[in-house]
Amino acid sequence: MSRRRTIQATLIVIAALVVLGAALYGAQRVATARAIDGVSQRARASAILLASSFRRELDKFRLVPVVLADDREARDALATRDPARLAALNRKLEVLSTQTGAANVYLLDAQGRAVATSNWRRPESFLGDDYAYRGYYRDAIRTGVAQQFALGQRSRMPGLYISKRVDDGAGRALGVFVVKVDFRSLEREWRRTADAAFVTDARGIILVTAQPAWRFQTIRPLSSREREQARRSLEYGAVALAENPLFAHGAVAATGRAAFVEAVEPIRGWRVHVLVPTAAAVAGALAVARLALAILAMAAVGLYLLWRWRRRREAARVAAAANARLAALRHQLVQANKLATLGQVTSGVGHEINQPVAAIAAYAHNARLLIERGRAEEATEAIAHIVALTQRIGVITRELRGFARRASGTVEPVAVAEVFDGVRLLLRDRLQALRATFMTAGAEAAVRGERVRLEQVMVNLVQNALDAGARTVTATVDARGDRVRITVADDGPGIDPAMRDALFQPFRTSKADGLGLGLVIAHDIVADLGGTLSLGEAAMGATFVIDLERAA
Repeated sequence: MSRRRTIQATLIVIAALVVLGAALYGAQRVATARAIDGVSQRARASAILLASSFRRELDKFRLVPVVLADDREARDALATRDPARLAALNRKLEVLSTQTGAANVYLLDAQGRAVATSNWRRPESFLGDDYAYRGYYRDAIRTGVAQQFALGQRSRMPGLYISKRVDDGAGRALGVFVVKVDFRSLEREWRRTADAAFVTDARGIILVTAQPAWRFQTIRPLSSREREQARRSLEYGAVALAENPLFAHGAVAATGRAAFVEAVEPIRGWRVHVLVPTAAAVAGALAVARLALAILAMAAVGLYLLWRWRRRREAARVAAAANARLAALRHQLVQANKLATLGQVTSGVGHEINQPVAAIAAYAHNARLLIERGRAEEATEAIAHIVALTQRIGVITRELRGFARRASGTVEPVAVAEVFDGVRLLLRDRLQALRATFMTAGAEAAVRGERVRLEQVMVNLVQNALDAGARTVTATVDARGDRVRITVADDGPGIDPAMRDALFQPFRTSKADGLGLGLVIAHDIVADLGGTLSLGEAAMGATFVIDLERAA
């Protein structure tokens, strides 16, 4: 009888191990597929955002040669070759280049020789240079408009050349206006947000990239004819046009075992690519799957032991021991559930600390320049800012965890001026880039709240105003009795009447790439702090009112 029971127990163990192995295999496959799918969705969203910013960059510069080609003063200067008119045109192009951020703006005559240029003051001036061999000149003379990505004749720096033919009143070509677009600032921005992002042309040649070493590499093999055409037109100089190692064997996004997931967004003959690594996401998903199976296995063992106890009707001591084991298993299940939700809580931290991290990068860059110039005191001040921002990131993550778990956190007196200082710090680079202004007015006051979460609300409101086109945002403090009103007003286009009633509803937005959650979260934060966030009345622009309890 004992031998029979031993055989039965052995068979049960073998069956359990087979089931557990099959479940583990299936769970790992499902977890891996879901993790890669999640990474793919994030990569796709990132590609759409980057493509949108790249498209806006191109659209801004495409208009410049079109407008210049219709400029009467430019046509007269080109037709008459009057030195005074050409000198005035040089100055005009210089101002235009500075205002638009174009690398260079210049005018070629009908023979392809530069007669006016934005860099006329500098040693590398294009005046008198011959560009008749350039594709952007030949194609513009022939068809009216053209563009070409190539290395600069003098600078050897890559850029996109956009050209437009200048005609006289009879339809004859007088010359060609050319604008060179330099993508270095865009590439620096991509390096801060998406390391493995790049743009390819129709042949698969990488032109704009966050990884400088990838420039002029290819994502597919080029034929000898394509290589010869590229060299003959002097588009890329003497570069080898080597194939990028990540694409050498089609490994990227080819299988679920790939090191990266690739998302591609087409844009006017070019393609924006974003590569996102999958290793961390897959490892996390596998860990959760294994942990869940372990808990289920332990629960099964506990149930089996309980069944054995009931069958044998063991004494009370055995029953108490079994209950203790079950209690331990329930505790482990609770802990595992906390670990499973931890990934969801931390998923938003990267977005919330992106602005402080960008500020840290800017201060670090400035500190290095100041040290190189021997300005140690100013460098020390920049490093102090970095330390403060690092501490702030820790506070932000703690606050985000509390918010994700619906915890209120510690409410204490907060100086409104300190909140404004934090907003200026977080948005300094963007305000400078847009030449926008964040102003404050009103009396000094303190409210009951949490500084980091109030900064989150203010940053959201100011960001929305800048996204809508506002260039002046004013925050006015009005302290009356036991309440403090903070009015945030801008000079933008205002709120669409169709959006006013649904402004604080989730997933309702007027932005093409928005999620419609920013104002909802801001509204909830203010409500958690015992206040209100509402839309105010304004003759122009948009106005939001934050009402909070005044600190004693």
